[in-house]
Amino acid sequence: STLTNIPDTNMLLKPTTQQNGPLPYLIIMMMLVSSNLLWSNQQVRQTFNPVSKTNETNQCSGCDLAERQQLQQLESFAKDLMRQADVEGLSHPIGQEIHYKVSKFQLSVGHSASLHFSLHNANDPNMELDEHRNFTSTDKVICNLQRKMMGHFPHFSQRAFPCWSILSRFPNAQRFVKLDYRASLKSTWILNMMQVFESGGIRIVDKRSSFKIKANESQWIVTFNEENPWPRPVKNAKHGSALETIGPTYFIQQSDAASLQRILLGSDYIDARLKLLPLRVLLVERRGISRQWIYANNTADKIKNIWGDWMEVEVLPNPEGDLKKQALNFHRADIIISPHGAQLTNLAFIRPCTVVLELFPIQYYLSYFQPYVLTTGGVSYEGYPFGRSPLYDSKDTATATNRGKLRGGPMLASSQSILHALPSLVLSALSCKKVFS
Repeated sequence: STLTNIPDTNMLLKPTTQQNGPLPYLIIMMMLVSSNLLWSNQQVRQTFNPVSKTNETNQCSGCDLAERQQLQQLESFAKDLMRQADVEGLSHPIGQEIHYKVSKFQLSVGHSASLHFSLHNANDPNMELDEHRNFTSTDKVICNLQRKMMGHFPHFSQRAFPCWSILSRFPNAQRFVKLDYRASLKSTWILNMMQVFESGGIRIVDKRSSFKIKANESQWIVTFNEENPWPRPVKNAKHGSALETIGPTYFIQQSDAASLQRILLGSDYIDARLKLLPLRVLLVERRGISRQWIYANNTADKIKNIWGDWMEVEVLPNPEGDLKKQALNFHRADIIISPHGAQLTNLAFIRPCTVVLELFPIQYYLSYFQPYVLTTGGVSYEGYPFGRSPLYDSKDTATATNRGKLRGGPMLASSQSILHALPSLVLSALSCKKVFS
């Protein structure tokens, strides 16, 4: 393969030194360490030769050994870059840049990413449900999809995907999703998603529709066992207000997301946790709208320069087009880096072990999409400006009158800080593949 450029160490900060002390010795040692790392990185690149691919699902005959060897080389390369970045740190931001700290998302104490629901009989609410009951075609199971702002596809998905997941538990029953007013839903994304539901055997009906129940039929209503699945501030007598770090839960388990993906994507569905190299890295810019990532293209150029043939990097100005086109952008990616925003609803279509880094503006931290990543089998990271606390800064975000202003500015996450974090994201993807393959 063609040898790419060796890593550009000028992108990372050289350590500051003091005027006193054994300066020459330190300089010599640092030069030796840096030279060894660059030599090691160059050797790895020289031996990298992408395995030939035979079809769109990136499978090949007899490639297991070659793939393992290449993944080991990539792992060594990422570790070298991570050590180098840790030694050299970050230089001062340039211009409007803000350095971001990247950390792995964790659920709040006492919370889980599980979805809880119950069923009750529409004709006899006090009827006890036998846990061993076998639901058949004589049973109608109905999930009510009623929520404010339902015409905006991220909010539609917050109830639609749980309905999909729940109704998947009753494959032999008659299954329905009941909407407040179907004719009011105009979004192409939503209309396409309703077609996916119906292709999966789930009928979409208007709440004005009446169900004719035959003598031998039963009607069951799904009830969600949470009053409000949205992140919200909570009051504490001792510490004041705080923001609960738990958002809506979208799927009961990863296989529910996979079944949705298979119906939508058809032959484009990739049945793999991590495709053969190179890794696909998707940077979402949000061009021309709030939270536009100003340095997305600059970051992409630097990733290409440092990682060379290990990565294919794409900058997506904005997810546009029909549902399948948007879904494929996310489904094909191994690493996704994006500002917080509605486009992340398409995380429903990621593959297991996909690593997602969500970038938040100052004073606007929410946890809508992080549990979403977990329930689809991905690895969730979040980025927030260095030296600040996202929970403390955002304790009043959900009820703030200036909410639009807080989230409306540009995203200024620096290229340096993304490059600094990228080796960790790569190693997370590789570790996940090792564990679950």
